[in-house]
Amino acid sequence: MKTAAFLVLALTLTVAARGIERAVPADDSDAKAFGAEVLQLAIDNCLNGDAVQALALFKAIREQLDPPVAVRQIIDAYEVTGCRPNSNVLGRWGFQVGFGGDSNVNQGISATSLTLGSGSNPLELPLGDAYRPKSSLYAVVGIDRTFGLGTTGTGQLTLQSRANQAVPELNLTSALAAAAMPFEFFGRPGRIQLDVGATWLGGQYYQRAGALGLQWLPSLTDRSWMANLATIRTNYSTQSNQDSQLVEAGVWRERMVALGVGLFGGVSGLYDHAINQRAGGDRYGWRYQFGASAAWGNWQIQPRVNVLAWRSSEVFAPGLIDEVRQHRIALLDVQLIRPVSANQQIVVEWRARIANDNVPLYAYRGQTLAIYWRYQQ
Repeated sequence: MKTAAFLVLALTLTVAARGIERAVPADDSDAKAFGAEVLQLAIDNCLNGDAVQALALFKAIREQLDPPVAVRQIIDAYEVTGCRPNSNVLGRWGFQVGFGGDSNVNQGISATSLTLGSGSNPLELPLGDAYRPKSSLYAVVGIDRTFGLGTTGTGQLTLQSRANQAVPELNLTSALAAAAMPFEFFGRPGRIQLDVGATWLGGQYYQRAGALGLQWLPSLTDRSWMANLATIRTNYSTQSNQDSQLVEAGVWRERMVALGVGLFGGVSGLYDHAINQRAGGDRYGWRYQFGASAAWGNWQIQPRVNVLAWRSSEVFAPGLIDEVRQHRIALLDVQLIRPVSANQQIVVEWRARIANDNVPLYAYRGQTLAIYWRYQQ
């Protein structure tokens, strides 16, 4: 059950992040530092042939946000094309290969016992070695294809697999199909996105999920703000009692504070509906994210913090664990990115995850350190 909860979170974060990263070329690291959300939307519109909207966004970025020289050069290059649909740009292949180590592949817990019942006669049960953290080296390989959909949309197919040397029963393979389409509402630009994915754990089909998301710029005068709304349906092949429907709404903001230095962050509220009598019932909570991006010699540094907290609406297991679950997980991530050619990057990533929970079975800690090579056609 702990693994299931973590995979739901991982897919949620992937869906949220994918909309930010999709169309910014992998070699434009300064563009990522400037802030992918607004620039992403302008590039999407340009590649999809929406010249009027794209050129208006490029003009606003140049005049209102004072981007660095590298970002201005990227904007100039897109403006020169006249923002006509380009099938060569929309038909791109990407590849990724990485190696790393994980201190807690199985999300093992530090608690040595579990107390059942309450009142004057609680029962304390010792927890065996199967609950202890297991570390492992691992390898990751991934491939993706980006292409055009009609005259204005974009699509992407992604396949990724992670093999754990010491814990092969937790090898993870995922497949994701995504489609995005720009729109305009009250004269302001936005994007609608659909994601459908499946996950295999240890070679066995484990989970499927679908997500529908909206991103919208509510103000034409301050384009550093973006509103987000998403819903994710998750189903498990062998744990149907964990099936859920998550709804999340919030805002995102990006801002340049110095040449080549950007800050970004967002906050959202969430409601997680338990479809099949999940222990603890529905969940209510919030998420906040913040981070920065800055140049350091030939490297780009991108630290990020993502915190998710929720509270269940019912007692977890009446008579056994008389607790209303309160869960908080923090993901700390630092990436060092260095372009090695026009189409290739080396990425060094350190990630820590800290999960606190009043039910000891769901509290754990772990770290990963990995290096990746990425190629974008």
